[in-house]
Amino acid sequence: MRDAICAHASWTRTFSECIDHGKLEKTSQDISCDDQCDFGKWLAGLSPSANDPAMKKFNMIKAMHTQFHVEAGKIAVHVENGDRASARTGYEAPHFKRMTHSLIINLNDWREDFRRFS
Repeated sequence: MRDAICAHASWTRTFSECIDHGKLEKTSQDISCDDQCDFGKWLAGLSPSANDPAMKKFNMIKAMHTQFHVEAGKIAVHVENGDRASARTGYEAPHFKRMTHSLIINLNDWREDFRRFS
C-alpha cells in the first residue's frame, strides 16, 4: 500500500511537470479513470469485507480517489488543447489542492489502519 500511495504522490508531481511542458504521459481520458494509476489498480483489486476494521474507510477513499482523477482529467484537457495557463490555474486552484492534500492525508491515515488491524 505504501508504494501505491507514494506512486500517487509522485504522479501528482509529474502531472505538474507535464503541465509545464505541455505534454501529457497519458490522455485526459486515461487520467480521468481512477483505475489507471498504480494505486487505483491496487484499490480495484481489493475485496473489502464489512467485518474488516481496516476497510472501514474503503468507500470514502475510493470516492475521493475517483473525484481526484475526474478533476485531474479536466485539467489534462487544457493541456491537450494547448492551454497550459488554464491547466496551471486548475492545478493550483484551492479546491484541487485541498482535494489532493485531503486524499494523501486520508490515504496515510488508512495505511495506519492497515498497520493497526493487520
